[in-house]
Amino acid sequence: MSISWVVKLGGSLYRSEQLTLWLESLAESGVVVVPGGGPFADQVRMAQEHWRFDDRTAHVMAILAMAQYGLMLAGLCPRLRAASDFRELSAMAEMGDSIVWVPELSRLAEMDVRASWNVTSDSLAAWLAGRLGARRLLLVKSAEVPGGRIEPAQLAAKGLVDQAFPGMIGGASYETWLCGPRDPSRLDEGLRRPETRFTRLDPGR
Repeated sequence: MSISWVVKLGGSLYRSEQLTLWLESLAESGVVVVPGGGPFADQVRMAQEHWRFDDRTAHVMAILAMAQYGLMLAGLCPRLRAASDFRELSAMAEMGDSIVWVPELSRLAEMDVRASWNVTSDSLAAWLAGRLGARRLLLVKSAEVPGGRIEPAQLAAKGLVDQAFPGMIGGASYETWLCGPRDPSRLDEGLRRPETRFTRLDPGR
């Protein structure tokens, strides 16, 4: 049984009154949730701006920020289980559980992504979807997104995804979709019929 959906939940939803509604909907959907960095990643950016330490250090700290945000999400919604190990994550997902991925520093070399702010949780969600052999990837953003089909490079130019993301999904075997912050109660319909609720990203193969 393959994993149907990896869902990246934007860290910018941290202040949204609908965050808990999103978590409840995700917990019922049998998906793998990739957390953004939220306020924890913002602190990393602020610290690097002040102290001017290198991007590699900031990258590692940003991974930890994702882990912190992921643990917070699981704490807010106990029906979402937290997991770091890929085999455990895959096994739980294939049993129909919804899981929050909590990335580990020990997996950094395995991720093989550049240490740069051009690589954020968007790109790491794309990497995980490929690593798990998922059928589809959904990015949930706090900003409204355009309808129809759109190229990832256009989204990167608008700042809706990170700069590395278009390259990450260029040769992907999974479909990539995008949605805004509204109507978490309709997530289930979108996961069943994504064309009715989400925006399809055209990787430009």
